[in-house]
Amino acid sequence: MTALIGATAPALSTARADAASGTMERQLDELGAELTMLVETDDATPNGDARRAVELRLPARTYTNAGVRRLQFTERAGVGVATWTVESRKQTEQLVGIPIRTTAGTDRLEEPGTHQLVFVLTRSDGQRVVMVHRFKSEAAARSGHA
Repeated sequence: MTALIGATAPALSTARADAASGTMERQLDELGAELTMLVETDDATPNGDARRAVELRLPARTYTNAGVRRLQFTERAGVGVATWTVESRKQTEQLVGIPIRTTAGTDRLEEPGTHQLVFVLTRSDGQRVVMVHRFKSEAAARSGHA
């Protein structure tokens, strides 16, 4: 029995990590398509009228899923990327061809479960950027970007 567990443990660990990464890849592919459409079809205004509200789910650690420890949005070489950590592996995916900037509540998502976020196309120092905010009520969103 011990030999069986020892032989299957690495495969189970890999499958659990693959499940978590696959979940994130699918969600981030959809987010990337939404953000690309936002950037290509909307104008960046100072008051942030161009926006997309999304829900991203960070998988929890379970017997069949390794869970996602952290999701971060950053800028790398002038483009917006998302980086997530599953076990000790970091993965990065480009989301949009302009910088992404975060707010204090969105610089690092670590809690498993659903996160409601708003991505706002705006200008900062004359440059088009996408800002990430936590979702608030519609009234608060109109007055404060999210």
